[in-house]
Amino acid sequence: MAHRKLPPFPALRAFEAAARLGSFKQAAEELCVTPSAISHQVRTLEAWLDRALFLRGVRQVEMTEQGRSYLAQLTPILDMLDASTRAVSGQSFSGKLRLKMTEGFSKRWLIPRLPRFLAAYPDVDVSIETGLPPIDFRNGALDLIVHWGDDPVPGVIVEPFMSSTRVPVCSAAFLQANPDLRSPEDLLRKTLIRDEVADGWREWFALIDRAPDCPASGPIFAHCELTMSAAENDLGVALGYKAMITTSLDAGDLVAPFALESPTRTIYSVAYEEARSTEPVIVAFRDWLFETSLRESDVADTFDPVMQRAAQ
Repeated sequence: MAHRKLPPFPALRAFEAAARLGSFKQAAEELCVTPSAISHQVRTLEAWLDRALFLRGVRQVEMTEQGRSYLAQLTPILDMLDASTRAVSGQSFSGKLRLKMTEGFSKRWLIPRLPRFLAAYPDVDVSIETGLPPIDFRNGALDLIVHWGDDPVPGVIVEPFMSSTRVPVCSAAFLQANPDLRSPEDLLRKTLIRDEVADGWREWFALIDRAPDCPASGPIFAHCELTMSAAENDLGVALGYKAMITTSLDAGDLVAPFALESPTRTIYSVAYEEARSTEPVIVAFRDWLFETSLRESDVADTFDPVMQRAAQ
């Protein structure tokens, strides 16, 4: 086996910090050294490589094309080394984790489980915003996006982590006020709450061979969180994604009058930039997301390759 050809590690750290931060001064602050020490280490690395990594002007420095290429490969390696070292030594890590997701996922799934993540990573500051944005990391304001579906995006890793069946749900008060709701066919005569995004009532009635009779009426809401809220407020019966509403069912905010469930489908994926896939905070949240979803899922085999990786 050939000997590894490795440059001096202090020089690597100095270059990576200066290139990543775009400033010798900021790199010096991060590494607790002087700017002149950063400059000296970068020159040491350039001499070792026999390549210029920065173009030095009067008041600023700019990376060369080779410097940019080296940085793109070096940062993930150092991130992975940092994560591995912390894991072996049992050390925690700190940082800000910036997430974006749908309101429904945040309220129904993440927030009830978030204390477990925060307990495992007490030094991570989590920032959550909600909405239905495209998967866009260009402004650098987000670390991960939890979104509906699993369409591929160039330069982004998109991994489906949650699948679910759908089951009719309503409030306990609605069920008590409708004592004639005793069989699935009885739903044909009740108020059905509809979801503008992938309304699934016809598919559900097909399970009892009544798809042609599926009512076309009923209040329509923009997304599943609004339909669940409407059901909790006694408006009628909605189709809930079972994986999303286990907490609401356990608390009695929603009840499922029938156990009949529609076929399983992919509902949520997590997305993050491929170039940042080894950053410790991103890895920690991604793995926690998969492990938690897998532990709670009755249909883990749906995402066999991905789920098996998460379980290892």
